[in-house]
Amino acid sequence: MPRIIVERDNGCWGSGCLGVIALAGWITAVVRDAFMLKWLWLVFDILLPPLGALRGILMWFGLA
Repeated sequence: MPRIIVERDNGCWGSGCLGVIALAGWITAVVRDAFMLKWLWLVFDILLPPLGALRGILMWFGLA
């Protein structure tokens, strides 16, 4: 007899939304710095991704 297996996840591909938000923040910082030709900030964002993600999230609110 076939069984139906129901799996519950936390949304955002099963790992919670915090990782998705951090990735979006990091991409925001990298893309903005590349468009504005801020090379030192771009290197900083790529070499230190967690701080780049935080900086990108702050950019959303106009704080960075």
